[in-house]
Amino acid sequence: MKKSLVAVFVGVMLWFALSNATGVGKVTIYTVSDFIAPFYVQLGDIILYLLFGTLIYTTGIFIYHLHSCAQSRKSLNGKSDSIRNVVKSLFRIDPEAGEPREAARADRLWESVKTEKGSPYGEVFHGLSDEDLKSKQDFVHALEVRVGDITAQKKQILSFYSYISITAPTLGFLGTAVGMVAIFDDVGVAGAEQLAADLKIALITTVVGLGIRFVALFCKTFLESMQDDLSIVMVNELKEMLA
Repeated sequence: MKKSLVAVFVGVMLWFALSNATGVGKVTIYTVSDFIAPFYVQLGDIILYLLFGTLIYTTGIFIYHLHSCAQSRKSLNGKSDSIRNVVKSLFRIDPEAGEPREAARADRLWESVKTEKGSPYGEVFHGLSDEDLKSKQDFVHALEVRVGDITAQKKQILSFYSYISITAPTLGFLGTAVGMVAIFDDVGVAGAEQLAADLKIALITTVVGLGIRFVALFCKTFLESMQDDLSIVMVNELKEMLA
């Protein structure tokens, strides 16, 4: 990677030296400005469309994640009765059969998970082993670790909002920069009123980009707090089942 970067840097410097010496392939700020000048307005419009598209997409993803969290909370409150019953009786000792072994406990758990595939408890139990079922203390500790791992994985998905919060303002500043370049082309030609109006338009993309950043960070923080609440509720309910 480093060698390729050095090679690119050396190649660009050689190109710069040869183009200045011969005039072939020479690139200047003026030639670039003259080339993209006719596209200033179109570039600004494209960037604005991209920003609004990003806002709509972010809102849709937020609604989807919000619905998923609501469904998980609903499952915790109203479903998984068979799993609850299995967990409640998992470490109870039957006087006739004696204390069940870890393998028997695991079989009962897996069987209950198969019957209720949509249960959030099934996702938690899926990563447990026979070693985690030796005692109630081991089971509770393993559940806390497992719930923490699942919550961390779900929060990792929310890093999408962090990416949006960085990309949107960058696009907004790019749109403003393009607009400012277009404004300088009119300096000395247009009046002060027209320049002020153009400057106002150039700043719109920055305002929209910063607004999307605020929305994305709000969505990320709100969903992370919901995930934390769900994990706390799940751990507390599992502890109550085992009490």
